[in-house]
Amino acid sequence: MIKIEDDIFRDELAKISPIDRETWKMTDAIAARIDEVMKRKGITKVQLARLTQQRPSVVTKWLGGGHNFTCRTLVLISEALGVDLVRVTGRKK
Repeated sequence: MIKIEDDIFRDELAKISPIDRETWKMTDAIAARIDEVMKRKGITKVQLARLTQQRPSVVTKWLGGGHNFTCRTLVLISEALGVDLVRVTGRKK
């Protein structure tokens, strides 16, 4: 049996453009990668905030998913964590 909430959710999801949907998936994957590295290295949000010279609330936004990371922010976080979060290997043609 389909619930009304499922129909509403499906209708709203259908309104999201494919590019916005893929952007959300990518930013969510980046946030998950940051979280995974932090857990593996035992780094807290407060520590990452200190390492990146940001407020803890900014780190919370990063980890919440859907944050539109700039290249500068990704480099900043990568340097602080000592890992490559994103690796560009070539260009699609």
